[in-house]
Amino acid sequence: MKKVISFIAIIAIAAFTGNMINIGLSYGIQWKSLEPISFMESFATDFTLLLLPTATTLLPAFISTMLVFFMSQRKSLTKKYWLYALFSLLLISVFTVAYFLPLNIDFINQKITIGEVAGKLNSWLFFHWLRVAVAILAGIFALKGFESALKKE
Repeated sequence: MKKVISFIAIIAIAAFTGNMINIGLSYGIQWKSLEPISFMESFATDFTLLLLPTATTLLPAFISTMLVFFMSQRKSLTKKYWLYALFSLLLISVFTVAYFLPLNIDFINQKITIGEVAGKLNSWLFFHWLRVAVAILAGIFALKGFESALKKE
């Protein structure tokens, strides 16, 4: 069962990472090409479209990673790798709720002045790519945890 849950974790982390890369390379580029008002109007629609794929990849990644962590042998290298993967996903989740969600709501409600939009969007994209990097780290740690568990079998 642990092996199956590990597969789910690795696949879900990869799917989440792919979704985040897609957001940066497609939506991010398109958003930067728009005028501030057009961007915020577009973002209101785009945000709702991005919620489902983000939630349906991050939640299974987080839950399955947490399960594998708790199923791993105490004080083992395997458990340490899964802890790092879990911590990476937790960091992404906290940062998403604390930074991205409030800023996204401000974009949607057009609470940002026209002069601030470009700077806020640039910051959003910078931190988005940091989020991608942390997601890649989560995937690496999950793979290392899986590999470590296989060596013990």
